[in-house]
Amino acid sequence: MVLLEAAGETAQVLLDYVTPRFRDFSPGEFVWRQSGLLADLGYRRVVTPPGMLSPYYDRVGFERDGDSWVLEVRP
Repeated sequence: MVLLEAAGETAQVLLDYVTPRFRDFSPGEFVWRQSGLLADLGYRRVVTPPGMLSPYYDRVGFERDGDSWVLEVRP
């Protein structure tokens, strides 16, 4: 489950949850990289809240920016 808050072309991650059974990164890989949904919705950037617990974001294309993770969305 992913819940985002829109701020123009930036989406702020409010919730990113997967049940333990599916925590092999494939759901995140699909949502953040493969689906094209973020670009289709007009987002160019996704930002996580500071201090995310157990982050996997570096494995799906996000880069560290201070205490947050940022994904530049490809059109």
